[in-house]
Amino acid sequence: MNIKYNKTLKFALKLLVSLFFISWLVLKIDWAEVLGYAAKISIWQIVLYVAVLLVSMAISAYKWKILAEFKGFKFPLEKYFELYLTGTFINNFFPSFIGGDTYKAYQIGKGEKKYLAASATVVMDRITGLAAALALSVVFAFANWQVVVSHQILLYLLAGTILALIGILILFFTAKMTFWKSITAKIPQKITEVIVDFAQYWGSAALGKAFLLAIVFSLIGIAGVNYVLFWSLGIQVGIINYLTVIFLISFISALPVSINNIGIKEWAYVTFFGFFGVSASAVITVALLSRILQMVVSFAALPAYLRNKKLVINKLTD
Repeated sequence: MNIKYNKTLKFALKLLVSLFFISWLVLKIDWAEVLGYAAKISIWQIVLYVAVLLVSMAISAYKWKILAEFKGFKFPLEKYFELYLTGTFINNFFPSFIGGDTYKAYQIGKGEKKYLAASATVVMDRITGLAAALALSVVFAFANWQVVVSHQILLYLLAGTILALIGILILFFTAKMTFWKSITAKIPQKITEVIVDFAQYWGSAALGKAFLLAIVFSLIGIAGVNYVLFWSLGIQVGIINYLTVIFLISFISALPVSINNIGIKEWAYVTFFGFFGVSASAVITVALLSRILQMVVSFAALPAYLRNKKLVINKLTD
């Protein structure tokens, strides 16, 4: 009963956050101007956006493949790409029922029933992606220091980003130190098994390769793909200014405080690009187009999702 209540309460709070930001956007944005911006984009520019998006997904799938192979999973790249796309589809349309990450972990772990190891690959994929985005945020914040110090919220975010990176680095360099054994000895065995499973990554070549690929993904899949829309709509923003905030926006959008980041992502676009004099209507058009196009692209995974769902149901009913 408590678990069900907690889930309902969590969903209700996220819904309130989304409704708050949506209300703010409805009142602030000139929607006629948004339609005017959206009308500027051409079919071939949409094709270019989708092409860059798919390339970034392939990079992320390859990163996950490297992390999974370290745990002994052997699947072709096409399988990881399919599951990555299907996970995106699930996150877009079923965020409150089953997460895309849970689905991905189950699909690669079910063959040998290595669910713990499979979950570790998915979570480590997330961690390396987060670490890369945080690192790039810090790099470009210092490259654009005069702008950052002139906006208090950017300074606070930079401080938080640096602290988060320090925390990840501390885990990285101390993961195999003996004092962790005394800590894990005092916690339940199941939790200890999870910690040990993750600790195997620290110091491995797989983790280093995954982090480098995460950097490439961030530059293409976060900065590059969104810049295609800025360019397509004729929105003028300096490249350093753009890079200073785009990774911070991706970090804020990933925070689990609203339903599928609805509202908070759009707020972040308006707020941070507003520092550079970019029209709120213009960046809202970018945010909405990216959301819509990514949802449309993820529909390509629907056949695979239905096929796998049918196989699971058949297995349960046999």
